Amino acid sequence: MKKYKFLFAALIAVCFSACIQIDEEVILKADGSGEMKVHTDMGKLFEMLKSFASEEDLAKEGINKAMDTTILMKDIVDTAKDVSAENKALLRNGVLHLNMDVKENLFKMDMNYPFKNLSDANKLYAAINQDGMMGNVLKGLNPNSNSENTGASDNSGIEKIGSMYDVAISNNKYSRTLNKERFDAISNDPKVQESKGMMAMMGDMQMNLKVNLPRAAKSVSNPRATLSPDKKTVTLLNDITIALDSPQNLEITIQY
Repeated sequence: MKKYKFLFAALIAVCFSACIQIDEEVILKADGSGEMKVHTDMGKLFEMLKSFASEEDLAKEGINKAMDTTILMKDIVDTAKDVSAENKALLRNGVLHLNMDVKENLFKMDMNYPFKNLSDANKLYAAINQDGMMGNVLKGLNPNSNSENTGASDNSGIEKIGSMYDVAISNNKYSRTLNKERFDAISNDPKVQESKGMMAMMGDMQMNLKVNLPRAAKSVSNPRATLSPDKKTVTLLNDITIALDSPQNLEITIQY
């Protein structure tokens, strides 16, 4: 597992620091199967990093090397601690692609999770947004990690935004609704406030959603959303800071 040491550091930076752009795409097929994709772009983080870290510092931390790699989630999920057998089964079919090059300010991560039916899709959403769960999975990338000395499972900071919402998918409806209790807890988290301060320095930061439907949409609740000409693709663009200040802007219900 030593070969994953640097990769672990990169993933922790993605999942537990302020993200620049998050694009979530859900593909729903007529038979109930589909895919959940999450694209994260943190290129601007490298721009900030290089403004106060020397090339020697970057080399010492091992982040001066370019990396373009694909990992099957089953290789790390199966040995992850503090993750239920059910969640392991849901996550193990995922694929993660990481592309990093500090010299080019390139830092992108793509995660793709297939699901066989809508029941699994709903469970998958719950598993990914479960407090601390993804941190426990990603600890498997670090050969020196344990529950006492790693911060991965703290699940603290801006990455909590996704857990503010409850997502439900049925045969004719997709909905993302604000969970008031979790939102209040996140809003009062000091580390979220710290992340908001970092975001202010980074400028525009996007949190976007695209839902590909098996048939044309009949209605879309959020007026910010746009429909493709065939009404089978719904796109909702938003800013992450807006999500924290006006979380209702990211709520949406799609009837199809």
